[in-house]
Amino acid sequence: MTQTITIQDKNQTSDLKIDRMTIYKQSRIIEARDAKGHTHYVFFYENEYLNYVTPKADTTYPYVKNAFQNGTTITPPHPLIHAQCSNTPYKKKSFNDLFAKLPKHRTLQETVLIATYFEGFIMKEKLVHLIKKLYYQNRRDGKLLSCFRILNILRDFAPNHSVTHSFTSDLQFTRYAALYKTNDESVLSRDPIYVEKQAYAKLPKASAFQTLDRLYQQQNRWIDRLTLHIRRVQHTQNETNYLFLKTLINEYIPENRFELLEDLSNRGLTVEPFLQDMLQAYLDDAQLESALQLICQHELVLYPTQSEQLITIVKQKELITQSLTPEGLQKLILTVCDNIDEEQASTILYEAVSSLLIDQTPAYVQSWAQPIKDIKIAEPLIKKIDEMNILLEDPSQQRRLGELYHYFHQPQKAIECMSWEMELNDEDPKPVQWLSKLYHEVGMLDEHKAYQKLYVDMVKRA
Repeated sequence: MTQTITIQDKNQTSDLKIDRMTIYKQSRIIEARDAKGHTHYVFFYENEYLNYVTPKADTTYPYVKNAFQNGTTITPPHPLIHAQCSNTPYKKKSFNDLFAKLPKHRTLQETVLIATYFEGFIMKEKLVHLIKKLYYQNRRDGKLLSCFRILNILRDFAPNHSVTHSFTSDLQFTRYAALYKTNDESVLSRDPIYVEKQAYAKLPKASAFQTLDRLYQQQNRWIDRLTLHIRRVQHTQNETNYLFLKTLINEYIPENRFELLEDLSNRGLTVEPFLQDMLQAYLDDAQLESALQLICQHELVLYPTQSEQLITIVKQKELITQSLTPEGLQKLILTVCDNIDEEQASTILYEAVSSLLIDQTPAYVQSWAQPIKDIKIAEPLIKKIDEMNILLEDPSQQRRLGELYHYFHQPQKAIECMSWEMELNDEDPKPVQWLSKLYHEVGMLDEHKAYQKLYVDMVKRA
């Protein structure tokens, strides 16, 4: 399933197909393509839409590259993408307008940080000039600590720039530098941007995780918190960590959890509680092939309720035929024989063989059945398939071959055999009786009545 996002430039709107989204510190970036295949990046600061931009082929975009390399990247369909996007078009803004309005509801430190996102889309020198301007605005207001926070961002963004060197040499920052160096709690508690940067760089250390988890709770950033726990469980492959992540999923995403479970599966999560949840999701969605693959790959044991669900799905014969490959059918047989009683397993095996014979020859089914030939419940059916292959080489045994096709729910093929048998033995009423019965089963009532009459006449003449 594709997910889309709508952008608007003046009066022209375009629907973009989302390729991926990364969640990196405070930013979220959506990469999407328009109908012509052109890429666009849609930027957010936490939940706030900032702007969308269109990259050029010959230009590098350091922040975008870094975000997709070091952030948590997800692909559609995904509930976090649903949560991030709105249904209203995202309007194109001029950068002048964007940075004129940001300081009205964001701190100057946040505004400076956001400016660094657009390196490559805006010339670096212009961005440095903007940062310098905001720095001096704080300086005029006597906010030296705020200036120091801006300087920390500038050091990361343009460490070798003359402006950076000039600000760094200011002796009034010496005491602030000392407080940051010693991780003074009273200072750091008022600089969450710096705290997040430092902790993010130290992931996956437990202390860094705990710092970020606490920060995201305090700031009500549930998307970031959920993403953090996804990263953690992917790294640790720990059951306890997964069970806690599950409580967060249930809290924040009561619906559409299947997509998030599939994302965890794609990230290689294999802890037992997750595998059982993934299996249950496949069964609830009647995704038989995926359920079987998961069962076989991880040798999962089904709970009684799961076995019952599996049987219910399998009894839908059309579903088996349409959704399972022959290899999938093999997995099904091998799975059910270990997890359900013999009667149910025999029923599934019968339905599997019958579905295969719709499009395949008895010779193909005979070869297909080799991996299951030693299973006791399979012996009677395999004997019938073996018999069919022998009868195919004997024109005088078409009636018996037709009976076997009928046994496996193949009335049209049975009709062909009985018609051939009637031609070879035109005095024998048995194939005629069979034809009357078969045509009735396929709903061809005129033919049924004609062969029924012929059968009665033949019996009277006998």
